[in-house]
Amino acid sequence: MNDSIKKELHQLVDKCENEMLLEEAKALLETGNKDWWDELSEEDRNLVMESEAKYGKGEFISHNELIQRFEAWRKK
Repeated sequence: MNDSIKKELHQLVDKCENEMLLEEAKALLETGNKDWWDELSEEDRNLVMESEAKYGKGEFISHNELIQRFEAWRKK
């Protein structure tokens, strides 16, 4: 374990005045090594796997294409 990282974190926490940031950091540290996948419902896991399969087949559009489609839709 790298003790210098712990020391740096302690120093940053001691200097921090942003309560919301401190609460977020606390929540993150409290979750420990929980895997976000384990927190998903079976339905959500299936949706993620389906999306990954579609992406693998090239069945997706880029962010730029999505923005262009949205702009065109907004103008209608």
